[in-house]
Amino acid sequence: MRGHDSSVNSVAFELNGQTLISGSDDSTIKFWDIKTGECLKTLKSDRPYENMNITGIKGLTDAEISTLKALGAVEN
Repeated sequence: MRGHDSSVNSVAFELNGQTLISGSDDSTIKFWDIKTGECLKTLKSDRPYENMNITGIKGLTDAEISTLKALGAVEN
């Protein structure tokens, strides 16, 4: 199955056994029909800090920096 724009980091089967769910570093979750390989649905997470430059911001812990980056922030 192809469809994610980045690495897939988690997969699971829906309880019905007919659908595979994949999560990716491209911030999407996709639902796949396991018989046809067709993507049934795509969920995209909100990234409220997309492209926010956090370089040089003082007082942030490493955990806070990691969280901000996961939400779209960047360090240049």
